[in-house]
Amino acid sequence: MPTVALHLMVAMPTTTDSRHLSLFILAALITLTLAAIRGLVRRARVVMVVSGTSVLLVVLAVLAIAYVITLGVG
Repeated sequence: MPTVALHLMVAMPTTTDSRHLSLFILAALITLTLAAIRGLVRRARVVMVVSGTSVLLVVLAVLAIAYVITLGVG
C-alpha cells in the first residue's frame, strides 16, 4: 500500500487545485476510452465493433467536451 500511495503522490499534479485534478482525471479517462476502442476493434466481431465503437465514441465526445470546458474555465 505505501508503494501505491507514493506512486499517486508522484503521478498527481503538485498543486491541489481541483481544476488540475479534473484535467488529470479527464485525460486519464480519455486515454482509457481510446484504449477500449482500440481493443474492441482488434478483438470483437463486426456487429460488436460497430455498436461498441459508436457508444465509446459518444463517451469520448462527452469526455473531450468536458476536458475543453474545464481547460477553458479560469
